[in-house]
Amino acid sequence: MKIDTGLRICRRLGGATFGMLLGALLVPSANANNFLDLTLGLHSDDNITRGFLDSDIYKDQSAELALSGGRLFQLTPANSVTVIGGVTATRFAELSGLHSNSLSLGGTYQHKFGLGAYAPVLAGGLIWTHHDIHSQTRDREVAELEITYGKRISASWSLIAGATFEAGKGIHDAQRHASIYSTRNDIYDFNQGSLFAGADYTLSNYAMVSASYTVGDGYIVSSALAPNPGLGNISRALTSDHAVRPPVGRKQVAYTLPA
Repeated sequence: MKIDTGLRICRRLGGATFGMLLGALLVPSANANNFLDLTLGLHSDDNITRGFLDSDIYKDQSAELALSGGRLFQLTPANSVTVIGGVTATRFAELSGLHSNSLSLGGTYQHKFGLGAYAPVLAGGLIWTHHDIHSQTRDREVAELEITYGKRISASWSLIAGATFEAGKGIHDAQRHASIYSTRNDIYDFNQGSLFAGADYTLSNYAMVSASYTVGDGYIVSSALAPNPGLGNISRALTSDHAVRPPVGRKQVAYTLPA
């Protein structure tokens, strides 16, 4: 179970899997096409390591602070392009090896089929993100292509559906990070795709509830005590995991598993 609670200033790019979003304050700007967002999120995850055995499952809480901004270019009444950039810092209560900072750059194209708030919208976006993790074996770069279709059906309800494709690349794949159990240590070198659908319900001018469901075909990175022949046999890659401190005399390994 993962619970996300976000505090939005202006508007947030993206959304939590399930959450209540509290507070919205429009940031003044000399140019109405510019925007600036500040987001504070508190997260709780009962399996942050994506473990399978009870001994490999760790619970943790984290705080996230994100600052993003960009500019909207209105090409025609129905078409617009948005340029986006942002930085995010995430800190965990227990697993300090998962502390992370990230930088994102990208853009979106949006086409609106008609006029007014109830006209459906088709959008496509490409975002590149660099993740700098305290545990270096998890440093990576990800390029994400997303296509979405959305429509507001009433003053309170809006629906969205879409697909994403991600191409990831691990940064620290050098031999010094490799596990003693395998030379295939590029745990973040993989591509994956997903389909999703969601809905937003506006409670008032300052609060919204969002819910979404995603099904994906790709990989997860699961952390476990080694040796684990079962995971080793099905893993695409594995490497020493310095984000989790194992018991004395044991080794912690991160496995790339099909999911």
